[in-house]
Amino acid sequence: MNDLKQQQEKYIAERAIDQYNWYDTKSSSNKKWFYFYRTLVIASGALIPLLVGYADEQTPIYNYIAGALGVVVVIAEGMLSLRKHQENWSIYRMTAERLKREKLLFENGVGEDYAAGDALAFRTFVVKTEQILASENEEWKALVESLKKQDPNG
Repeated sequence: MNDLKQQQEKYIAERAIDQYNWYDTKSSSNKKWFYFYRTLVIASGALIPLLVGYADEQTPIYNYIAGALGVVVVIAEGMLSLRKHQENWSIYRMTAERLKREKLLFENGVGEDYAAGDALAFRTFVVKTEQILASENEEWKALVESLKKQDPNG
């Protein structure tokens, strides 16, 4: 039984928790980048008509600033489209939460699969954890394929 306990602790620490931390970190990072770019687009877009409205012969610089902000909007939208921060945030957050839930169910012996707390329960936990990780890859593949169908040049 001691070997089983060590095996469980090792798997939980080196695989389940490690993967949870990776997905949690990537989710947070993508959320921050998404909000950064979206805020940049909104703020820059809102300033353009204001600057153009105040531009005249004595303050032509406002037109140049408005033009530069237009470039910022296009670049930020391009980065959002290219890097898929919102989609990644969602997929990574969902995967992290599924991993966390499965770990909590296993550790607390909740449900038919984990109630016995034996080697079979641990094997079931490993299988379910690996299925969650594999399904994230499948979700990503499906997202990429759907985006290719939307892009006429893809």
